[in-house]
Amino acid sequence: MSDHAGLGEADAGDRWIGVRRHQAALVTCGLGLIGAWLTQGGQSYAEVVVGAAMLACALPTHEGLTVGERAVIGATFVTRAKWSSVHVAECGDGVRVRARGVATVRSYELQHRGRLDLSGHDVDNAGTLASFADGLATSDHTRHFSVHVMTTPWQVSTMLALPSDVAAPPGWRLNQQLALKVLGPLDGEGSFWLLERWSYLRTSNGLIRVLRVRDFSAVASGHALLEKLQFASPWLDVAVHVDVVGASRAQRLAARAVHRVGSDEVTSGAAGFRRTAASARALERLRQREVAVVSGSALVRMAVFVVIKATSLVQLERDVDAARRFAFDCGLRCESGLGRQAAWYCGQFPGGPDW
Repeated sequence: MSDHAGLGEADAGDRWIGVRRHQAALVTCGLGLIGAWLTQGGQSYAEVVVGAAMLACALPTHEGLTVGERAVIGATFVTRAKWSSVHVAECGDGVRVRARGVATVRSYELQHRGRLDLSGHDVDNAGTLASFADGLATSDHTRHFSVHVMTTPWQVSTMLALPSDVAAPPGWRLNQQLALKVLGPLDGEGSFWLLERWSYLRTSNGLIRVLRVRDFSAVASGHALLEKLQFASPWLDVAVHVDVVGASRAQRLAARAVHRVGSDEVTSGAAGFRRTAASARALERLRQREVAVVSGSALVRMAVFVVIKATSLVQLERDVDAARRFAFDCGLRCESGLGRQAAWYCGQFPGGPDW
């Protein structure tokens, strides 16, 4: 539920006077090179070419990425190996997954009688998880947990993945087999291979496409975030990963965010820029968050992955388009993950290896 999560525009990417740090660095260096070329009488055309390239790399594109970031993603995709392996093994009452990293988790299944029962108690379930996150926030260390909702034509299963030293909240029962089912096409221990393409993955069981929700700010307060999205495809998994920041660090981060945005407001105002309603709302939201964190609420980093499975490329494209439409209707915006499918697929695993 959006009211329990306290959602707003993500501030994971640091901004300075409205731009991200690498954009500011590229623009500064680009203008400096072009200015040096002009003041020196145009002696070397290399300076103006490099400066223009830096300015071009700072330009934003859709999904929040810059031209430079897209160029880096493309170059990395072309040069790296396309095959990668995933190894899954039982470890006591938990499961160990080795993908782009190594993680050991225990899996718990939500106890409910069916989809209608789950939908009717979504507010209570969201409140329980929010209280659970607040409890983890009392630690001085960052703790990670994830919620996975697996949808098939026959049933819906909800799993909570926790570190081995963390107890589950009420309403969840230990189910090791559910984690094995989430972790890949084997439904059990073993290894399997992934073949990465630009926009999807190929496994022994078919094709996989991973989307990531990057913006929740348009979701109305009191509304379920992902309930409608789950109906976009009969073969769809939703993974919500949460990093709960330790109490002392959370207070520092919250205070620093207020100071940074407040300083930007003062600087832009002194430069003659008008203060917009959006910037005023963002500053007020950060101040409210600082108060909430000081009062004991958890400060979290969230990532939501949508995993769509299909047996053919035509079906996959149709289901991906449907998921995007459902997400837009719910007030969500998704990233396509082009060139990063293997990293995102491994990152959405329980425990979040290399997340």
